[in-house]
Order: sequence, then structure tokens, then C-alpha cells
Amino acid sequence: MTSKYTPIKVLPLWFPLVKKFYQAHYPSGKPNKSEPIWVIKDGAHILAALRLKPISDDTQLLTAMVTHPDKRQRGLGKNLLEGVQEALASKSTYCFALANVVPFYLKNHFVEVAPETLPSELKSRFLKYLNSNPGLTPMLYVG
Repeated sequence: MTSKYTPIKVLPLWFPLVKKFYQAHYPSGKPNKSEPIWVIKDGAHILAALRLKPISDDTQLLTAMVTHPDKRQRGLGKNLLEGVQEALASKSTYCFALANVVPFYLKNHFVEVAPETLPSELKSRFLKYLNSNPGLTPMLYVG
């Protein structure tokens, strides 16, 4: 089922709502006001969100992508990525995917990359995350 929602960039006014959404559905995905955050909303309710964490002038990390548990498997994640394609393509965009979501990212214009090919700013972060999440796969958006 494909959603009919349009992703929107979070305005500062919405930040408390975004923070509450992350606390409820992805506590480790702490939002930061200085980072671009995109959401799909239904009225005042956030259904899905993602953050684009700037790493350098030409590199960013897609992180904290989450869909409300009651709204999963409805195409919202795909819709969210499609709606932010311009932002994803504006820099080299990487993500660190858990094994169970690698197929999702592969279907949505990401490719697996070898950890040694990551930019140095990301490689150290990836290796740190790998200690607590041994199944992580680094991926690159290729639009």
C-alpha cells in the first residue's frame, strides 16, 4: 500500500512534537534542532521521520528513520525517502543499516559500501556503532 502523504521539513515550532515522537518510538534517535528533520504528518500526528546529520560540507548521514509502529508496512518509509530525494542527492548521503532493513534501503536507491571506503569522519563513527550493533551495514545513496 502506497501512502499519499507528502514529506515536509520540520519547522522550529514543531520541534517539541518531533522530540516527543522520537522519545516514544525511537529513544536513541535524539533529534537535534540544528539538523534537518523531515516528517510525514497526518494532521498534528507524525507518522514517520528521518534526520540528515551533516558530517562535512559534502557528506551527510541519514539517521533515525522511524515509522510509527501502527503505520508500518504501508509505504510511508519509501514515501519519505522519495519525498526527500533532492536533499539526499545534495551531498554524499550515507546510512548505517541494521541487517533487517538493508533490503528496504537497497530498493530505495542505496547500495552497500565497504567500511574502508567511508569518509574518515564516518568511518570512525561506523566502527564505534559496530561495537554495539555488529550487524550494521554502511550504505550510500545513489539516487
